[in-house]
Amino acid sequence: MKKILVLSFDIPLSRASFRVKIWRELNELEAENRMRSHWVLPFSKKNLLEFKRLAEEIKKEGCKVELILGRVIG
Repeated sequence: MKKILVLSFDIPLSRASFRVKIWRELNELEAENRMRSHWVLPFSKKNLLEFKRLAEEIKKEGCKVELILGRVIG
């Protein structure tokens, strides 16, 4: 089974410029967007550090964020 990282967040529409900033950073990481605010990368130490950095940045802005480690089973 392949390990993956999922970054899930809720940034209000009123914070559009911050949403775009995060979106651009996720695109630079080549994260795959699933279900609007769920972004997926294959597990690696580098990807984990990048997602942790983004999660902290989102949290500091007072927005909801979760970082999930999972496995693809199908």
